[in-house]
Amino acid sequence: MEIVLNASLGIGSLMFLILVSKRGKKREDYFFLSWILVTLLQIAFYNVTIFHGNLQGTLAILSFGLPLLGAPLLFLYILQLTGRQPSVKTVAYHCSIYFIYVAALHLFFLSADAEIIAQNGYLSFSGNSSFWAQLYAIPLALSGLFYCIWDLMLLKKHRRRIATIFSFKEKIHLKWVSYVVYSYLTLFLLASFLIFGATQFQLFPLENAFAFVGITLGGMLIAFGFYGFRQTSIFSNTDSKILQNTGDTLSTDKTTYAKSGLTSDKIRILAAKLSEVMETKKPFLNEELNLSLLAELSETSQTQLSQVINQHFEMNFYDFVNQYRVEEVKKMLSSPKFNQLSVLGIAFDCGFKSKSSFNRYFKKYVGVSPSRFRNK
Repeated sequence: MEIVLNASLGIGSLMFLILVSKRGKKREDYFFLSWILVTLLQIAFYNVTIFHGNLQGTLAILSFGLPLLGAPLLFLYILQLTGRQPSVKTVAYHCSIYFIYVAALHLFFLSADAEIIAQNGYLSFSGNSSFWAQLYAIPLALSGLFYCIWDLMLLKKHRRRIATIFSFKEKIHLKWVSYVVYSYLTLFLLASFLIFGATQFQLFPLENAFAFVGITLGGMLIAFGFYGFRQTSIFSNTDSKILQNTGDTLSTDKTTYAKSGLTSDKIRILAAKLSEVMETKKPFLNEELNLSLLAELSETSQTQLSQVINQHFEMNFYDFVNQYRVEEVKKMLSSPKFNQLSVLGIAFDCGFKSKSSFNRYFKKYVGVSPSRFRNK
């Protein structure tokens, strides 16, 4: 196990150095680097206290409580990736949990005249420590569970949000981040089970439980670092401005449009105008089409355009645009004039950005695959 932990530390440290030297770093990159650093320190803590010796006093508490800093940093990274701009106050609020925990634990055991020692991956105490000393790890488990659920909710909200603004999802849906969060959640649950089983039922040595946690954390760090290194800014400057301007105001909730001023007759007029724009100007052929561009072509506001699409056509912006793209693909596949073109070439000409999204949406909308449709 020591060899695996050392390998994780070596690869993770190399990855950290490569990311530090990366040019053109953005704010989210610094949150990502901070998370990697904290995770490396956590793995080093397991490595040192299980295989090499003990840590004492404040240093022991600082090292053991690192998960309370790692989970918020991952949340702040996801928050920044999804187009939010966490303020300095927000960053300080989330990171303060770690420092409050360290201070509270230190004062508690100092007042109880107990000596704190970190060994075998966990804290042990000597002196007059009370029953509450046995509950010191609970905040770490609760924090991990809480932040993982919050991360998943944030990502789900992000996917709904981009569907109201963009006609594509490639590179901005952040599915890989969801996989990381699920892995993180699984790790917290597994660690809680292993530690509880080791302390309460002596199912296996406690040091083995923490060593396994460290190894799993190292594997997740390497995988996350690989994808994070490849991750570029998911939004262009224009897209970022759209996200900031719209915020969370675009929604299918009727209360969102209560003050828009659009009557039923006005919605029908705008819907007819929008259909005309889509059929004559064919803006859907632009693979980068977004709500702002279509609103400009339709000579209306983004909020009103969103309301028309949601309430009149009863779909979100993503489905609305891609429905037109599918219809255009169907026309071209049915015409002998385009027999020399491949199915994928036609899809790209009609505004789709990737083969996977095209095949998935075409089959969802038409009911058969593009190739089978063409053969018919």
